[in-house]
Amino acid sequence: MTLLMPRRIASVASLVAVVGVVEARQASAQVMVEALLPRAVLASAQTVAIEAPPLAVPVSARPAPLFGLYVSLASLQALDLTSTRAALNAGGVEANPLVAPFAGSPLAMLALKAGVTGAAIYASERLWKKNRAAAVMTMIGLNAAYGAVVAHNYGVVARQRR
Repeated sequence: MTLLMPRRIASVASLVAVVGVVEARQASAQVMVEALLPRAVLASAQTVAIEAPPLAVPVSARPAPLFGLYVSLASLQALDLTSTRAALNAGGVEANPLVAPFAGSPLAMLALKAGVTGAAIYASERLWKKNRAAAVMTMIGLNAAYGAVVAHNYGVVARQRR
């Protein structure tokens, strides 16, 4: 039973990551189509197609730093995964009680990190449509927090090797 629990959680985390990425890509594709087609074509297409609420913010209004912040968050998650594994191998322990049950399984940790990254990107994509500054500041905060975690993990590795 204890071996199946991380797999179930890993499956849920993977599903969350996939849904977040698919939802973000779908919204992005819709915005790109609306930006490329002339308004007359869009107006006639909207009366024929299923009525969908128009997006409140055009694609050009998406804050420029968001994509870079998404990439850096994913990179920091990968670094967190590798630095956590290195710290654990050097004799450290996982201090986060929410992550500790997954620390023994690299696959479970990977699924958890993918789920967290997907959820953060999904939430930011939803947030920027209502409050662009809050979306950027949230992503900056997440990147700073994970940067501190990665630095701490590599510090633990360095101390353990002495």
